[in-house]
Amino acid sequence: MVNLNECLMNDTPIVVVSDKEPKKGLFRKVAKPRKYFIKEFNPAEFVGEEICLINNINVSHYFLACIGSFNLDRSMWYEDIKGKCQSIRIASPNFEKPGYQYKSVTDYGFSQKDTNLFDKMLSVAKDEDNEKKLCMDMLKMLALDIYMGQTDRFAFNYLFEEDSEHNVRLAPLFDFEYSLNPQFLTDPNDLSYGDLYHFGSIEECKEFIRRYPKFRDILASYLDMDLEYAIRSAYGKRRMRMPESKYPFYRDFDEKRKELIKRIVQ
Repeated sequence: MVNLNECLMNDTPIVVVSDKEPKKGLFRKVAKPRKYFIKEFNPAEFVGEEICLINNINVSHYFLACIGSFNLDRSMWYEDIKGKCQSIRIASPNFEKPGYQYKSVTDYGFSQKDTNLFDKMLSVAKDEDNEKKLCMDMLKMLALDIYMGQTDRFAFNYLFEEDSEHNVRLAPLFDFEYSLNPQFLTDPNDLSYGDLYHFGSIEECKEFIRRYPKFRDILASYLDMDLEYAIRSAYGKRRMRMPESKYPFYRDFDEKRKELIKRIVQ
């Protein structure tokens, strides 16, 4: 939908990194810790990060990286590498902190196909205080994914971090590429797709709200989200531009998601 070349400007900063860095795959156990995680450009990644920042959701940071046969680690302007680098991608630093363990639901012994993964993950919390914080983390992620129309919150596309005292929290979010696009949603009433909790219908979402009343307020807060502002901010702070011709598409998407949210929370 959006080509990277449409977004680049001469003074867009791009970090030059070695082509020895892994180019795909996230957070798999390797002998040597990865410095960066690298993936193809997708316009939703930067926007997803910005929406998380606006809503105080722990999120990984994304930037542009030029991949080449060198061992540099510094920022350059796009005009300095234009025509010299054929591979510009999105990268994020490894957010893993020393002393913490990073786990998926399967690492806790749960199946991704369990219909009550949300409740099962709450059961791993250390104590009542930890359970409340973990619950809020997960509620925020579910609401974000409904608003963005996330269709790929499966498997290793979300992780949990556990400290040395066994407090469990949701790790920084990442991977927003299958969102902000109605083509990924098979029906206008689709909420989102993921294995932590799958809402098969609006009524199922309302039933979830009856069990977790705070979810209503979190989801309703997206009725005040200014998606255009989030996009301009996400790209502006990276000295990039989103083509003006793309904003009507995003305005239409934003309007339809808010209509769907209103049907849930009202």
